[in-house]
Amino acid sequence: MPDYNSSNVLVGVSTLKVDGTSIGYTSGGVTISLATDRTDKEVDQSFAAVGIIKVRESFTLKTNLAEATLANLKLIWEQASLITTTPAAIGVPPKRHLLWGQAPTIIEHTLIFVGKSPEGYSRTFTVLKAVIFEVGDLPHQKDAITTIPVTFRILPDVTQAAGEEYGEIVDITGVAL
Repeated sequence: MPDYNSSNVLVGVSTLKVDGTSIGYTSGGVTISLATDRTDKEVDQSFAAVGIIKVRESFTLKTNLAEATLANLKLIWEQASLITTTPAAIGVPPKRHLLWGQAPTIIEHTLIFVGKSPEGYSRTFTVLKAVIFEVGDLPHQKDAITTIPVTFRILPDVTQAAGEEYGEIVDITGVAL
């Protein structure tokens, strides 16, 4: 019998919070990726590498925001201004405003991503430190929903113990007693 367990195949929706606030609907899920750069240990006495070492690693979290709210635009465009509201007046509808301009400051965030665990309960990824690394286009189309691709670069929190700098992944494996 093969050593396979179909219950370990994860399917299901997830939620993403940035600094404790939900970003709402996403499209295409949430993807966490690890990229590593490695280099060969080369010496004059061998035609082949005598070993390989890791020289760099980086984690990213990618998603597509399906809610193009002013709060989400403020977040992903790293805007410092507050969202303000103008109340309705006679002949004038109420309005929300986000002033936007140059944003030289990179803002660090915490991320909490909750998906399914193999047991069918929840798996929570807690990221201690992340920054907006890349933001895609904001299309307005008549025949498709507006989604905004966003990539967060996960950075190590060097104030944490060795091996715990990125955060924590917790699986709920059953029900409470």
